Amino acid sequence: MAGNHFVASIDIGTEKISLLVAEKDDDNLRIIGHNVCPSKGVRRGSIFSIDSLSKQINKLIEQTQENFGVDLVLFRVNISDTHLTCIDGKGKVPVNEFVRKEDLDSVLESAMAISTPTNKEKLHIIKKKFTINESVVVDNPMDMEAQVLESKVHIVTVSSSSVRNVESCLKQSNLEVDKIVLNSIAKSQAVLTQEEKNGGVCLLDIGAGVTSYSVFQEEGIVHSGVIAMGGDEVTQEIAYAFDTSLEEAKRLKENYGVSKSISQSDDQFIDFTQGTKEERQLSSLDLSEVIEQTYLVIFQVIKNELKHHNLDTIIKSGFVLCGGGSEIKSIEELVRGYFSKRVKIGKIQRSRISGLETILTDYKYTGSIGLLLHEGDLNKAKFIVSNKDKSVMGKLKKAIVGNF
Repeated sequence: MAGNHFVASIDIGTEKISLLVAEKDDDNLRIIGHNVCPSKGVRRGSIFSIDSLSKQINKLIEQTQENFGVDLVLFRVNISDTHLTCIDGKGKVPVNEFVRKEDLDSVLESAMAISTPTNKEKLHIIKKKFTINESVVVDNPMDMEAQVLESKVHIVTVSSSSVRNVESCLKQSNLEVDKIVLNSIAKSQAVLTQEEKNGGVCLLDIGAGVTSYSVFQEEGIVHSGVIAMGGDEVTQEIAYAFDTSLEEAKRLKENYGVSKSISQSDDQFIDFTQGTKEERQLSSLDLSEVIEQTYLVIFQVIKNELKHHNLDTIIKSGFVLCGGGSEIKSIEELVRGYFSKRVKIGKIQRSRISGLETILTDYKYTGSIGLLLHEGDLNKAKFIVSNKDKSVMGKLKKAIVGNF
């Protein structure tokens, strides 16, 4: 299989790290290798121990190389930052009769020329549509007659230290970073349809340590945010409410948890162990109420953020849920009732990716799959231009991971 191209991704989360390797054929990808392991050195989506995380990544790489016989060097990797900010940039330039490449470069440079704090880094610059003569909106104005060309870009900034920590972890594992992608942008590539984006959709990713939300419209992402609450909050509240360990609380959540309070008629008693190792019983109704109230606290923050940014009225396609926190029973019903919007659990869009059914249906690999798919949109110049690239359109790296 020498000469084939391969791409690899690592999804670093608070609870787990997942890795995928895929063979690339034009815009299509076929997953040929996979692995997942517990995460260490990450708290609420942020890296606090590079050494601990690097050791886990090393184990993951070694196991994957041994199991699938492929040398892994270059990776796409995700980032989740509770300090991310979103800015819209605008550019405007005069045009001499017809739009040329230099006009496109110039107007995009103008739109991107927004200063950021020294502790922030422009992770993504997402090109939106162009406007000709202050009235005609187009996707590609090349060679069109115009006097004035305008552009809009959506800029996502994150903490510079967060980026350096991700890079340091991979470097310590003797790996190279192909591209760092915001977690919600990666996952949107995996689970959102263009129809949903056209109508206005919110991707709600409920992870273990953080919950991120991103709103998309036809031109792409319009806003993102991350809050430092997730599935771990639910576990902690269960542990506190029933005076038990976090381990036992997690077991109760995963085996008996329901996010929407059950009816009195469905109530039953559940055996569990308290701190003294003594066997006790709790009511499934009480358990569901604790879980529901904790989720509602998270959703209240999301709702306030959407309203603050005037986004609550544009989400016509509703919510798409992903992440481990969306695996709990009745979550769709709870979100639907709280936000009064359409809700569904995100499923992998399979038009450009194939492989084992167990991988394509496992939420643990949603982020990794999104990272693999990310380059497809880059090659079509639809999505992201890295601020590190020297030219406006950027260098679109090819992730040639290794040969068999």
